[in-house]
Amino acid sequence: MFLKKDKNDSINKFAEYRINSDQTNAAYKIPVKNDFVFLKIYGSKYPRLKYELRKLLAHIGFRQPVEYRPPEKRRDHEVAILCHWSANGYAVPHIVNNPFHELLGFPVLTTTFIEGLTLRQVLKSSFMVSKEKAENLAALFAGVAARHHQGFASNDNRLFHIDANTRNIIFAKKAVYHVDFEMGRPWEPVPVCATREVLKLLVSIAEDTELSARETVFRLFKKYYAQDDVYMNIVKSVKGRPFQAIHRYNSRRKKQQDSNKITLYEVLQYLS
Repeated sequence: MFLKKDKNDSINKFAEYRINSDQTNAAYKIPVKNDFVFLKIYGSKYPRLKYELRKLLAHIGFRQPVEYRPPEKRRDHEVAILCHWSANGYAVPHIVNNPFHELLGFPVLTTTFIEGLTLRQVLKSSFMVSKEKAENLAALFAGVAARHHQGFASNDNRLFHIDANTRNIIFAKKAVYHVDFEMGRPWEPVPVCATREVLKLLVSIAEDTELSARETVFRLFKKYYAQDDVYMNIVKSVKGRPFQAIHRYNSRRKKQQDSNKITLYEVLQYLS
């Protein structure tokens, strides 16, 4: 009990610096000297029952996605991916030594804090004209295309951002930064990893883009992205799934519950 209280006290010291986040992990922007450090404290995933079930399956030998692994292993995976991307010249936060001694022994990650606009903020901004938004999207799509080309050429499945939603892409310092690499299936081949990133990216972008502009955004994506294997995999992963009647029913139900939600079938239509 005392040990748990001491841990909570250590974390509570940073409460005023906590960042609002949809994630189950705790994230902080903390001033250190004349700069800011991003602090991430890994915790249990929610819903907790599903998380514990996944950990049990992993314990008895069933492979589980990174996001369902224990906090320390999720941290280790993210550190490895950040180092790999940085070594290959891609814009990601730089890992810094943990300056918070009271958190030694905790599953934490400390990096430089990237100050900029998220892709979601760019898409939803009222102060940014369409031309500026298009220029940002073009830079993003060109970067994704080049990185995927390298991933295919070198058969490197670590060069894909599996959780490439609009909150995890930041425009800053004349670069496009990718953050949050706590998701993935490291055993999957390159075409599948690429397909996962593209689908996550396009679904997320479509949901944050006005209906009238979605076709324009998808045309821009197709202008830069030319991996035919990925387009074929997208069709296969959507229309080639067994139990199509169930998937289509679930998609209709999703739209009824939230009309702004984008289904995989809609992504196919926009890409056609």
